[in-house]
Amino acid sequence: MIPRTLAENAGLNAMEIISSLYAENASGNAKVGIDLEEGVCKDVSTLSIWDLHVTQFFALKYAADAACTVLRVDQIIMSKPAGGPRREQPAGMDED
Repeated sequence: MIPRTLAENAGLNAMEIISSLYAENASGNAKVGIDLEEGVCKDVSTLSIWDLHVTQFFALKYAADAACTVLRVDQIIMSKPAGGPRREQPAGMDED
């Protein structure tokens, strides 16, 4: 998802960039990233670009936290009875 968004925001053909990223990763080159200036995939370690493990860790942590919050809210909504407050029937009226 991130390479697609990055390529689209840079004005590049996202499908072409993602296909070349998959091809590079399949060939065993794990240090490939998108060079936005030239619009091609390159070895980002030669460009002195490093992705921090801490960034990836917190991104996954907050994504899991957001999913748990949505599930908790959904559980609260589903546990409450549907409809509004119950009305008392006027005196002298039968249920029929």
